[in-house]
Amino acid sequence: MTMPPLTAAQVSAPEIAERHRKVREKMEKAGLSVYVSFDPDNVYYLTNFANFVHERPFVLVLTMTETFFVVPVLEVPHVLRHKIGELKLLSYAEFPAVVGSRWSDRFADALPKQGTVGIEGACPAYLQAQIPNPVKLLNIIDEVREIKSAHEISRIAWTSDVMTKALGLMLGKVKPGMMVAQTIGDVTPYFYHRCLTESPQYNVMSTHAAGLIQPPAYTDDPHNFSCLTATCEPGGPFLGLIAGKINGYGAEIERTFFLETIPEEAKRPFDTMMAMRYKAYDMLKPGAIGSEIDAACQAIAHAAGYETPLHRTGHSFGVTSHEAPFLALGEDNVVQPGMIFSIEPGIYIKGKAGYRHSDTVVVTETGYEILTKYPDSKEDLIVG
Repeated sequence: MTMPPLTAAQVSAPEIAERHRKVREKMEKAGLSVYVSFDPDNVYYLTNFANFVHERPFVLVLTMTETFFVVPVLEVPHVLRHKIGELKLLSYAEFPAVVGSRWSDRFADALPKQGTVGIEGACPAYLQAQIPNPVKLLNIIDEVREIKSAHEISRIAWTSDVMTKALGLMLGKVKPGMMVAQTIGDVTPYFYHRCLTESPQYNVMSTHAAGLIQPPAYTDDPHNFSCLTATCEPGGPFLGLIAGKINGYGAEIERTFFLETIPEEAKRPFDTMMAMRYKAYDMLKPGAIGSEIDAACQAIAHAAGYETPLHRTGHSFGVTSHEAPFLALGEDNVVQPGMIFSIEPGIYIKGKAGYRHSDTVVVTETGYEILTKYPDSKEDLIVG
């Protein structure tokens, strides 16, 4: 696999058409006449239109030959501004609305009179209740999304570059006595600067990313982000993280780091985390089994006397910041070229500290390439 160049360029119509073709191929194999998508991420993947779920539903309906998009008339100009590829818009008046002009009326117009209708797991019950045909639940679009195209890899590589440089900005601000809130102030402006200067079609509705510093007292709780007023004091471990999605595609980078000095008691758990990380990279190649990678990392933690890690070794990225496939016990998925994963095994010592690096990584024909290139040794991660 030749790595495509970084780009924030808008998706092309042929790329969108190829995604539709792959979905229809799976529809045909499953014996479906039509497939219904409600998940905003799947809608974005197939249309380039980003929406929020609210009381006015957006529903994508794929037959074997046509794609219908049920939308509120209020949003038609918005859809036309951003959509890529062939769509037949079926607009409804409002929510609520009188019989004949409701979203359900336009949805009925798009459904075939006969045949099995496929729906995704994210379809709400009120939508399924409007389908008179036999229904089969299949996450077809999610499956298509698991292996990334060259365009998607280039977009995620660009997001990774933005996040990596933002992490450097953020860690460069950390000084003794500084509040966490003071260290993260440059992150969002940097995101916007990169988007506005490098992506002429930048869509603010498809960007949801942030940066944060966790001081030592918070690092044993990976999702504890209530530390904005905490102060940074010498020692560690700290955790610096940049995560989310920028201009439609997700990535993340995280580093455990230290302020001015490395406490002696931090060295062993840090080194154990790194051993888990090396093992994950050693195993990450086409043909590997996701659950086996996670099991090998957990075995290293257990052998060192630490409890079972709080989370899996990795997850994927795409038009979201967390999606399948996973590197986790319980998912015996086969790693394939074009898949993208986070590599983030962690060590957590309850009430004391946590240790985790995370990188965004693409699987190649022979191994992998790290998209978030940043120093990872403890000696290189002393700041201040």
